[in-house]
Amino acid sequence: MIKTRSRAIFALVWLARVAVLALLIAVALVLDSTATQNHRSDVRQEWQARLNDKSLKLQSTILQNVQTVWGLAANVSVQPAISEADFQKLAAVIFALAPQLRNIGLAPDLTIRNIYPLEGNRAALGLDLTSQSLSPTQVAELKDSRRALFSGPINLVQGGQGMAARIPIFENESGQFWGVISVILDLNRLYKAVEMTLSEPGHLALFRTSDLAREGDPFFGDATTDWQDPVSTELSMPGIDWTLIAQPLQGWPEHPESPVFFRSLLLLVGSLIFAGTFWLTSLLLRDYQMQRRFWGLFELAPFGIGLYESQNGKLLRANNSFAKLFGNRANSLGFFNDVYDHANRIVPDKPDISGLLKRDMRFSGLEGYFPDAHNELNPVLLHGLALDEQNGAPVIWLIAEDISEQKKADRAKSEFISIVSHELRTPLTSIAGSLGLISNNAAGELPPKASRLAGIAYRNTQQLTLLINDLLDIEKLVAGKMAFHMDECPVAEMVQECLERIESYAADRQVTLKTGHMDDVSVRADRGRLCQALNNLLSNAIKFSPEQSEVTVSCEQLEQTLRISVCDQGPGIPDEFRGRIFQKFSQADSSDRRAKGGTGLGLAITRELMHAMGGDVAFESEPGQGACFWLSLPLASTDEKGAT
Repeated sequence: MIKTRSRAIFALVWLARVAVLALLIAVALVLDSTATQNHRSDVRQEWQARLNDKSLKLQSTILQNVQTVWGLAANVSVQPAISEADFQKLAAVIFALAPQLRNIGLAPDLTIRNIYPLEGNRAALGLDLTSQSLSPTQVAELKDSRRALFSGPINLVQGGQGMAARIPIFENESGQFWGVISVILDLNRLYKAVEMTLSEPGHLALFRTSDLAREGDPFFGDATTDWQDPVSTELSMPGIDWTLIAQPLQGWPEHPESPVFFRSLLLLVGSLIFAGTFWLTSLLLRDYQMQRRFWGLFELAPFGIGLYESQNGKLLRANNSFAKLFGNRANSLGFFNDVYDHANRIVPDKPDISGLLKRDMRFSGLEGYFPDAHNELNPVLLHGLALDEQNGAPVIWLIAEDISEQKKADRAKSEFISIVSHELRTPLTSIAGSLGLISNNAAGELPPKASRLAGIAYRNTQQLTLLINDLLDIEKLVAGKMAFHMDECPVAEMVQECLERIESYAADRQVTLKTGHMDDVSVRADRGRLCQALNNLLSNAIKFSPEQSEVTVSCEQLEQTLRISVCDQGPGIPDEFRGRIFQKFSQADSSDRRAKGGTGLGLAITRELMHAMGGDVAFESEPGQGACFWLSLPLASTDEKGAT
């Protein structure tokens, strides 16, 4: 059995090491993925900002060129019958100010009559714009909006691409629609003016928005580019909707920023954590091996060894040889104060072992005759050693040669309860009190790490104390040895007291406690035990409630019975668990003990308490819709007096 347990311990240690390694790898992968996503997002934002700037610069350059022509439009509106010479003179000035223009044409009644420059553009004279590029809808929009209307890109006869702008003109005196100024801008010059290139290697393209939606080719940029989620921006002006897109030459980054440094850091941190874990588990294994050797020597030693509590002299542990010699007579250190001689006479100078160890931490060679399990005197040589255990009560090791004790199997259960009630709860209470003072800085402020560890130890001792109390309570209840002090108990006051006690636990779980309807009545019960039963229900309701949910406590009178209800918004009670919910050590799922904590004794204790006080406990629940537990007790008579 010992070998099997040792193998299990070693297997668990290696399983823990593998689990930690797997967890570290998983965390490293998640961190690497997150860093990659953040880096990709930062790069995309930088490219998006540059693309937005490029789009705004292109749009502003187009509008600046067109705005220059508005001066000619204002002149024509004042002088509709402008001469050819005046037009050529004004147009030359405009061309000097707007170098991206290809030509300017005057189109009274939407037919081009004048054009600049004439060279290369004479074929456009007499061109009816309504038959070539302006639809009736666009003409109506020009008249209604009185804004320039754009179209393009268009392929120019002279070569290259351009875009057209139609500027509406209304006569200044009559307000009648005169016609338009037709402006052709050279797109290649525009691209050059706004520097349609990227500061970093990448792909840049300009699409008609409608073409992009149909996966058409761009009118600027490489049509063979394999676009992988590029950044984009819209360029919209009356009559045109363009989309500018871009992406890095090698695509978006698939690694964190400074990948070598970041991944090396992850590897270093992960290696340090795993090395620390390996070192700690090695220490645990070494400690376990030392404990096995020590307790092996302790149990197999040919002489008796007893471990006593220094403060009250109670026996904590003894080996087989010690038990065979003294039986159960040496349960107290005071047993060795009565030393007999070989003639069955008590030695006048009685040794005080506790006094000896107070003067000196050890003694050796104390001889005497002591009664064994059969009340027969046997010679014994005693050696003692006092030790102060860390975070515990001081103890005394007593070595006695030639001891014997017979153990009885039927005492196993009573000895266990005795150990829990006397040998474990008392030092545990002391430990819990000390840890509570330490964690609350009663002995001085601790470093954050030490304070956190002290808090963890304090909470664990509290949980162990609750476990011991539950074990003792259920044993007392089953044996009928628990005393009840029955008296009138105001329910509303008792409920409020319980809610105040458990409020901090609910706050830690992020659960809100609410009070529903409360009848102002009293019941006959033991107030402390009724509080204990209600606290068990409240603790379970809080434990199994999701965060940000509510637990409601209410009471209602049903004839001569009062029902106190505790309702939660948790997962409810599974159908297969309802039949054994009030049994000892029962939980809905074995994983609950690990995930939620607890022993499975709370509801069993609650039922025994309620039955002992003449009441009952029951519940209603639908899976997934919470549960409602209630305690029922008879109402106190108005003329009834409290009794014990």
